[in-house]
Parts: sequence; C-alpha cells; structure tokens
Amino acid sequence: MNITPITITAIILSHYKERESNLKRIIDDLLAGTVAPDKIVVFIDNPEINYDDDRVTVIKSTKSFLPHIRFALGLVSDTDYCFFIDDDLTVRNKTLENFAFFAHPQAILGLEGSVLGKTDNPYTDDTPIKRGNEARPVDIIIRTYFVPTKLLLYGFALKLKYPKLPKVSLDDIFLCLGNKYFNKGSNYVIPVTEESDLTELDEAGVGQSHGEDHYRNRNLVCRFLRYHFNYKEPRRE
Repeated sequence: MNITPITITAIILSHYKERESNLKRIIDDLLAGTVAPDKIVVFIDNPEINYDDDRVTVIKSTKSFLPHIRFALGLVSDTDYCFFIDDDLTVRNKTLENFAFFAHPQAILGLEGSVLGKTDNPYTDDTPIKRGNEARPVDIIIRTYFVPTKLLLYGFALKLKYPKLPKVSLDDIFLCLGNKYFNKGSNYVIPVTEESDLTELDEAGVGQSHGEDHYRNRNLVCRFLRYHFNYKEPRRE
C-alpha cells in the first residue's frame, strides 16, 4: 500500500489505424479520474494515424517498433511510476487511484494475469487470473501495467541476456519475468471494484494475439526461461 505522493506517467502505444478512434476516449477518461496521470505520452508508429492532442505529448515515428518501445519511453519520463494501457481498454473513475493505493516499489501491478503452467506449453496451459476482487501473485501481467519506473530495466536486461530468443509478442513476458527472475520482485493482480475496473473498447479485429507466431513465441520463451531460472511458483506475501 502506498502512503506517500507519487508521480505517474501514462503511456499509450498507437499502432493500429483501426483503433485510432479509441485514443480520445482513453485520454479523456485518464484525465477525468480521481487520480490523473501527471503526464500522458502517446507514441504513434503508423503514418496513417493523424491523432493530435494539446493535452498530451504525442510522439510520431515513421518507423514501426515492437511494443517494448513504450518501456523505453517510460525510462526517460522522469516519473516514479508508469501506467501502460492497451488501446482497446480505458480506465474508469478510480482505476488509477486504486493502482496508486496498492503501489509498491518492487511490484508490477495489473488487473489481469497468468500463472504459467508446468507443461511444455506453459503459457497456453496457464491458469488465467481475470479481473476480480482479490490480490493474486502471478507470473505475467497482461494488457495493463502499473510499473515502478526503475523496474523497466529488468525487462530489457532479460531480453539482452538471451538475444536469440524471439522478440515478437513478448514485451510483457520480458518485463514481468525480468522483474521476477533478475530482481526477485513480485507481479500482482490487484482487486477491483466497479469504479476501479477497466472498460473494454473495440479491438477492431487487430492486435498482437492475431499474429500466427504469438502463442508459439510465448510458449517457447516461457519454457526456456523456466528451465534456465529453475521455475518456482509465485510467492505469496
């Protein structure tokens, strides 16, 4: 539980033209919350997306990047915590307030997650932890991350240690397992109420999970890392 003031930067990656219409809604909702981000950064790496907004920092790139670019942006954002949200979701009135309440300097928090299975396909044979009313330790947080900025380094450290591993569809896995294995930190799904939950927006039929290598890559990397780091169950605190 956090008891001191913290600074928060929200970072949104905008890659799919089909989801451009979601951006204003996400930003409106972030700014209207009981706790609002100190800064919002929108990173656009699709020249077909023409979004501009004076309330936020919009960065446009002519080159497409993998989603871990948002973690790199977090590292240079001069903030205590980074809030990353996929562009097919938006916050509710107390979503950020809830994250700030549970904030811990050694924990990555989210509202959905995965406890890896013990089979040869640990990601697809996992125990999914959906948004609910209790705190649960998990291996991987998915879709929405509330991260102490200093922990972002561990995701890059893990990726650099094993440069031959696949990189597509793996930003969240490198981030969370980097924190777990290198930092000995925790990844938690936190409880939500009606006011602190998320609202699903239109996925528009696109996304990382639609790629043909998505689940193959995730199973391969999770299996590899479990073997090399002597996988243990998430600890409860």
